[in-house]
Amino acid sequence: MESPNPFKELEPDAQCPPHLKAELVSEIDLIRNAITVIELYVGDLFGLASALVNPNQVNSDDTNFPV
Repeated sequence: MESPNPFKELEPDAQCPPHLKAELVSEIDLIRNAITVIELYVGDLFGLASALVNPNQVNSDDTNFPV
């Protein structure tokens, strides 16, 4: 005999209200935008730290090469 799936009982048959879907999508967009901003600042921070550790690194616009 097949036992009933307990997870089927957790899933409601009702539909999600449209305003709840909009709020959920809004929250996901907010989190994604926040992560993008954090990624940009952390990337710049590591780039700055790398440039400070390696000051003799030549940039493409630098015409005075170290000897």
